[in-house]
Amino acid sequence: MTSSVEILKPGVAEPFVGERSETSTVDAAGDWLCAWCLNRVANEKDRFKFAGQDEFTFANPEGIQFEIITFVQTLGCREMGVPTLAFTWFDGHAWSYCHCSLCGRHLGWYYVGQHSFAGLIKSRMVRALYMRN
Repeated sequence: MTSSVEILKPGVAEPFVGERSETSTVDAAGDWLCAWCLNRVANEKDRFKFAGQDEFTFANPEGIQFEIITFVQTLGCREMGVPTLAFTWFDGHAWSYCHCSLCGRHLGWYYVGQHSFAGLIKSRMVRALYMRN
């Protein structure tokens, strides 16, 4: 009798950094990018005002503080998990995780309720640099 056992060795995951095969035709002015892989994740024109503001500071149950910007839509993100109302920062809005669609890093949360929007963590994004010749 032969046993087939795989031994897993811990390692460090590195983000994929590859060359882009085509030049973007999108105007980068106003873009927010993933701080790890520079994937385009949101645009300034898509900011969403909840109760009159679009920037918030909240703490999770462990006391970790997050500064977030709310957006009506994201560009290079994917939703992870099942929406829940547990510990929500926006009354009546269930949240799920928002991850970068390129490198998979956690960038914030999606919210569904009376409004649907994303809250992205400011320190996990950078602004795009727009240059013209």
